[in-house]
Amino acid sequence: MKLEQLRKLSAADLAKEVDKTIALVAQLKSEIAMHRIKNWSRLREARQYLARIFTIIREKDIIKTLSNE
Repeated sequence: MKLEQLRKLSAADLAKEVDKTIALVAQLKSEIAMHRIKNWSRLREARQYLARIFTIIREKDIIKTLSNE
């Protein structure tokens, strides 16, 4: 999902996306451990995507905090 699309999602939708991505990272790690996957860069991409989601969640939290003050 694109960054712009992620920023439009609600907090609940972002939490669902985090859960889905964490499951994907776990699956990729197990596939790598069993030597079933050839494209190891997918794990790196999944981790980066997860970091992007966490960054957006943090941005929304900061904006919410600043708007309340």
